[in-house]
Parts: sequence; structure tokens; C-alpha cells
Amino acid sequence: MKIKLALLLALVTSAGLLAQDAPKPDAPKGDAPAKKGEGKGDKGGKKGMPQRPESVDEATWKKFQEAQKAAQGDEAVKAAKAKAGEAKTPEEKQAAGKAVMEATKAAILKADASLESVFKALEEARAKGKGKGDKGGKGKKPEGDKGGKKPEAK
Repeated sequence: MKIKLALLLALVTSAGLLAQDAPKPDAPKGDAPAKKGEGKGDKGGKKGMPQRPESVDEATWKKFQEAQKAAQGDEAVKAAKAKAGEAKTPEEKQAAGKAVMEATKAAILKADASLESVFKALEEARAKGKGKGDKGGKGKKPEGDKGGKKPEAK
């Protein structure tokens, strides 16, 4: 009985592994799965690629994106990315990510200083976006506040 169970488990496991390696059948055109970059709630951009602010025109944005792609080949950016890959703690990862962003920004501005306006527009858009979801602080009580009486002013 134990041997039959072991053989059955081995058969089921191997069938599952074979099914994973099998090529996927082509889906009909009407039922095509959503491609990356499409779908509900997605802004249509790649991860790490910012969305174009409204204050930046299309030609300048394309110029910025081309400069950003070219900056990926810069030695300072490559070094910052290598250092980011070695980061272990969340704090190190955050600092390394910030260093990569700053190195990329420096490389872009070195290539074309006129793109400073795009960075300013991106910072403004981020500042506006930080307030979203906060809803004026309603629903959250300050620490130590058990409700009831208001704290007295000092």
C-alpha cells in the first residue's frame, strides 16, 4: 500500500513538472491576456520610468527619455547600480536607489542641461502626489490619543 502511494505521488509530481515545461497554446484573439503596461490602474509606464507631467510637452519628454536611456551606459550610473545590487537592508537599498537616481540625473543633465525643467516638473508632480490618500488626516488618531478630551495647549 505504501509503495502504491509513493508511486502515485511520484507520477503526479512528474506530470506537474512536465506540464510546466509544455509550450502554452495560442490564445484566441478575442481572449488575449492583457499585456504588460496595460490593465486596470496601470499608468502604462515601465517600472522605474516616470509618467510625463502635464507641464512637459511631448517633444521635450521624448528627448528626456532618450537621454535617460543613454544615461544607463554612463560609468557612474553603472557603478551606482552595482552598489545597489549589493545592498542588504531596506535602508541600504533605499539609499542605493536614491544614489542611482541622482547618478542618472547627473548623467542626463551632463548630456543636456536644458532638461532641468523636466526634473523640476517631475518633482512638482511627486509633491502633489504625496498628499493623495491622506484625506486631510481624518481617520487616524495621533499616538497617545485615546479619544475623548482634546489635549491642552501648552
